[in-house]
Amino acid sequence: MSRLGVFPIPGEFKSEDRWFRYFNRKQALVLVVSGIIDYRVLMGASAKGMLVPALIVMIFLTLLVMGIVMIRLPVDAMFLAGGGITIDELIFRIFYRMIHGEIYVKNYDGRDGEEL
Repeated sequence: MSRLGVFPIPGEFKSEDRWFRYFNRKQALVLVVSGIIDYRVLMGASAKGMLVPALIVMIFLTLLVMGIVMIRLPVDAMFLAGGGITIDELIFRIFYRMIHGEIYVKNYDGRDGEEL
């Protein structure tokens, strides 16, 4: 297992409690929230007589969101970009680095190493 760069993490550091035997806590929460949103949208669409198109769109969006939360990146192909993490964690990392990106350059502010 260490050949692939994956090392077992002790159980107390992960939130991998399995709910319904298939989902962890984050995936179950996303499924419940998307189910509530689906219900609200379908009730609004049925009042306007557009139940079938809304049902198709909401099934697609729920599958998309659950896929983003459940699919893990391959370890061997993307080990520098974060292999083994889910797609939502990768998207969060990309946005976080875009917002908080800083480049540190030695002596950029004009000091010549007197505070080193």
